[in-house]
Amino acid sequence: MQDRVRVQDDLGDELSLDRLPNRIVSLVPSVTETVIDLGAAKRLVGITNYCVHPAEVVSNISKVGGTKGFSLDKIDDLKPDLIGANKEENRKHQIDKLRESYPVFVTYPRTVDGAIKMVLDLGTLTGTSPRASKFASKCRHLLESMDPATVAKSLRTACMIWRDPWMAAGYDTYMRELLECVGFNTVFDEGEDRYPETTLSTIAQREPDVIMLPNEPYEFGTSDKNEVDAFLEEQGSKARTLLVDGSYLTWFGTRTIKGLRFLYDTKSRLVSDT
Repeated sequence: MQDRVRVQDDLGDELSLDRLPNRIVSLVPSVTETVIDLGAAKRLVGITNYCVHPAEVVSNISKVGGTKGFSLDKIDDLKPDLIGANKEENRKHQIDKLRESYPVFVTYPRTVDGAIKMVLDLGTLTGTSPRASKFASKCRHLLESMDPATVAKSLRTACMIWRDPWMAAGYDTYMRELLECVGFNTVFDEGEDRYPETTLSTIAQREPDVIMLPNEPYEFGTSDKNEVDAFLEEQGSKARTLLVDGSYLTWFGTRTIKGLRFLYDTKSRLVSDT
């Protein structure tokens, strides 16, 4: 007889299921990708429109809407026995509504260790713990194998997440933790907002070495980079502005390894150029 499946989600709520869930609806792109990477794609019956990786798999899974605008009726039609959600990406009142009818596993990783825990928890929930443990070991090995001299070279960094107003990733965020694992250290101080509103003038005054412009959650592009570069040149700043794949910075779970590798390779190039 199958033992009960028990995990504690990132809000501290214990999930206790009679059996492994066979009909999972994921309302979080990173949860969707992680479940698939763990080899449990067949358990996914519904995902959001923003769940785009891996493309060859997600194209065949029913869509329930956006992360904040999903359809409760579509979810009901899919008859899930587990829903994967996230504290920041989904709205609280919607999660509370779903909890009235379904078990909901809420993620909220703000550190690399938190991302590893999420993968291990999803391994438990999908019966893929050996593969999840392999990921955890691989991620920890990657951190340990980075060249200490490269990591120790601190680059003061502003990682933007929005504009109008300009906003950046600050303390107590997954993005900040991921960046600092490789030595991209935020120019925003502890005690400021988690995602502080700012201006280009304020950023320039803090003398960053690097300004990152990801393509999500705001889709920064070439015109934004040109605007930032022109402003920095006027201010006499030598900061490097980089357009980056936002999924490497914002998607936690199995993509954490890709994010760390991307940042380490980027850091290595920047350090070698100085």
